[in-house]
Amino acid sequence: MTLWDKIRNYFYKKELAERLRTLNVTRAITNLNDAKSIGLIYDSTDPANDSVIAKFASDLRKQSKSVDILGFINDKKLNYKAGIAAFNKKNLTWALVPEGGEVETFSEKKYDLLLACFVGENLPLEFIARVSNAKWRVGFYDASKTDCYDMMINMGEHKELPYLLEQSVYFLNQIKAA
Repeated sequence: MTLWDKIRNYFYKKELAERLRTLNVTRAITNLNDAKSIGLIYDSTDPANDSVIAKFASDLRKQSKSVDILGFINDKKLNYKAGIAAFNKKNLTWALVPEGGEVETFSEKKYDLLLACFVGENLPLEFIARVSNAKWRVGFYDASKTDCYDMMINMGEHKELPYLLEQSVYFLNQIKAA
């Protein structure tokens, strides 16, 4: 890690700590069946992810779920994709903290379930997951990011988005309602 990355990471963590200090969310275990409102965050840089997320959201909506989608486009020029709220590099501070209307609206909404639909490090999306008002947050397993999610999916050797979604649905359906 370069000196610049260390400095940027310091200020990223500082901004995150400030946001978490003011966050007042009651987390609650939620299974997929009981979730009425679901937020999906994903990396929209790869166009293949768009179709996977669109199909997944459509399947959830067929189950009478309210679904909002927020995509991150790792590009400074492209900032819009049909059917999703999106943000790009222009919506990041120099410390990689996401900001702007779409991000704030999504982060402040009280979802029953937040699904982080990406694998690997993505600091802007991880920030949103951490400060989300969602009751229950689900994402991929990374031992250094246990504060991002309430339930983590161990991907093993698999690093594909469809596998993460499949495993998330499977484990969320295993949770028994109280």
